Amino acid sequence: MIRFSKIIEKNSKEDPKRKVTLREVSLRKTPIFDKDEVAEKSISSETGKHYKRLSKLADQVQTWVQNDEVINISGITAVLRSIIEKNLIDDLYHYLTFEGEEADPLAARSIKGTLLALKIGAGMGYDSSGLADLATIAFLHDVGMYKISQGILNKRDTLSDKEFKEVQRHPEISADILSRSDGEYVWLGDVALQVHERADGSGYPFGLKQEEIHDYASIIGLADMYSAMISDRPYRERIEQNRAVRDIIDSAQEAFPAKVIKAFLNQISFFPLGSYVKLNDRSVGRAANTHPGFPLKPTVEIIYDSLGSKLQKPRTVDLSQQILLYVTGSIDEKDIA
Repeated sequence: MIRFSKIIEKNSKEDPKRKVTLREVSLRKTPIFDKDEVAEKSISSETGKHYKRLSKLADQVQTWVQNDEVINISGITAVLRSIIEKNLIDDLYHYLTFEGEEADPLAARSIKGTLLALKIGAGMGYDSSGLADLATIAFLHDVGMYKISQGILNKRDTLSDKEFKEVQRHPEISADILSRSDGEYVWLGDVALQVHERADGSGYPFGLKQEEIHDYASIIGLADMYSAMISDRPYRERIEQNRAVRDIIDSAQEAFPAKVIKAFLNQISFFPLGSYVKLNDRSVGRAANTHPGFPLKPTVEIIYDSLGSKLQKPRTVDLSQQILLYVTGSIDEKDIA
């Protein structure tokens, strides 16, 4: 079992620029609140346009697959590469969290999974070329789901054994569809076939282990798991984000390589974007930003003060720059007064 303390190491050598020592920090120079401003990340119109473009592209992929048409993979890669080169990964993830529009469930799943995978890949140090390849397979790995009966996918009751086996066929269907690609994209089918494999051999369809599984497949597998946990499904409501992260730490560490788990926690944070937290001064807020290398110290939008009174204008505090203020626990949105 990999301990959380082993995954998140204080003052990691991998991120020397973020290292802060007590000698360097002065309380007088470190205000608790950041200019008393409302926690608002400026989302440009360009980011919204890119998000809508991704939504249309996901819908187009669904149409191509359902009509047995050829997928324009090079065109998809060009769109994803543009997002990477314009450094829009974090902006789009922020947009998805706070402003994302409702879309077809499967299309929305491909967008969310792609952005999560990109964040993990960035945390693992992938260059723009590697991120573009990762984004392409993340966006397309589940195309086989478009061939599964909607009656099964939208069923609110427990699936029968036959229905469950039908759903488990989707990696092979995806691989078959993507393997029809020519030239540089023939590898997509192989990776798609491995996304549901797990490092401990508990996955499917072949029960592969450890190094037998491509890193892209492990990254996408973890991104998909987290995305599924925090999203509503026909048969259950979503799981609160903090709890989903805790569940992954508690139960999924043997299923994925340690380097992937570590990158996930550093990028997504123990207190993910949009989740609600309580601070040691008893104030309550929402994670407005996260900081790679400081997964326990997000920037928080303070909504309720230490007396439980709702603030007229929320205030922000960057906990990665604080010594005395920290998160003591998470709160479900449903429990917010």
